[in-house]
Order: sequence, then C-alpha cells, then structure tokens
Amino acid sequence: MFNNYFINLFFTLAFLCILQNCPINAYIFDCLNGCMCNTDESAVHCHSLNLESVEVPKSKLRGFDVIGLTNNKIKNLPSESELLGKFPDLKAVDLEGNRNFDCSSLENYKKLTILSDCGKTEEELEEQKKKLPTSGKPTEDCDFECMANRRAEEFHQYLLRLWEMIKSKVSEISKKHGFDTFIDGIQKFFSEDVSDFFKGIGKKFHDIKF
Repeated sequence: MFNNYFINLFFTLAFLCILQNCPINAYIFDCLNGCMCNTDESAVHCHSLNLESVEVPKSKLRGFDVIGLTNNKIKNLPSESELLGKFPDLKAVDLEGNRNFDCSSLENYKKLTILSDCGKTEEELEEQKKKLPTSGKPTEDCDFECMANRRAEEFHQYLLRLWEMIKSKVSEISKKHGFDTFIDGIQKFFSEDVSDFFKGIGKKFHDIKF
C-alpha cells in the first residue's frame, strides 16, 4: 500500500516539476458548474465557490492532474474510485480552506494525494489564507478578459505553491523511510538517463521492509 502511495507522490511531483516551465498565459474555460479548467496546466480550479460538495462530470474528463477546491465548505469528497473513474489522469486534490472537511475520510484515499487543513495549527491556517487563490468577478476597472488573465496568473502561482507543498510532503516521507536522496533524484530524472534513475529507485522500493 505504501509503495503505491509513494509512487503516486513521485509522479505528482514530476508533473508539478514540469509545470514550473508552463507559460502563464494559460487557456482557461468554464467547466463543472462554475469551476475553471486550465488545459495548459492540466488543472481544474474550483476555488472560493461556496461549494458544499464536488460535482463530477457525466463522462470522463481526461488530461487534468489536479483539482483545486480551496476555500469552500466541502465536508466529503466523492470516493476515490469515482474521482479516478471520471478524472482518469487525476493525481492530487487540494482541499485547503475547507474547515468542515472530515479528516477521518483521508484514510480512504490510497492513490490520490489529498491536501487539507487536517493537523494544521491556527497559525498555519492564518498564514495559509494569504497564499490561497481569491475569488474574483469582473468590475468596471477589470472586465472579464482582464479578470481571466489576472486569475490565470494567480492560478499559476497557486500551482507553483502546490508543487512546493507536495515536494515537502515527499521529502518528509522519503526521510522517514530512508530516501534521503530522493529529491535530488527527482532533479536527476530530468537531466540523466531515465532508466538508470528508475533502476535505483526501484531497488530502494524493493528493499523496504514494512
């Protein structure tokens, strides 16, 4: 079970590492009942929509690795099998800012990386508020196109922060289980022979005893 979770974290990290080189003028369109789908960054943004539940599409929606659901009122997510059934490429769901989320349900998600407020102190939550995407509507000074561009930049910065959070999470797990050089290996993954890298990581997984 741990191996599957750790491997999923690796591929999430790899995706977000690639994301750092994405252009900020991403193509964004409305989807999923008020959410914004970003095809360039492979992300679904559903921030600050006062959502109490997560609506899944009727048919599969491919190509999206991250769903951002920050600053809503969500208590429970759809089951992991339902999420992956509708979002086959999904790697991570961000639920930060959902104070009512049922933390006990996290144990039901073995393949997806779920980020939440669970276990955070009040100080951490206050600091977090400054970094999460804000809600925004067109005004006289900033029309729909202006707001779309502004939010595109804001969402891009949010995903870069998400990358840092997942990188930190991977680092904590890697140190706990003896993967002290794992993060360095991620960098080598993009600059050295891929097969050699995976051989080394694969041996590490094989040697772990739980």
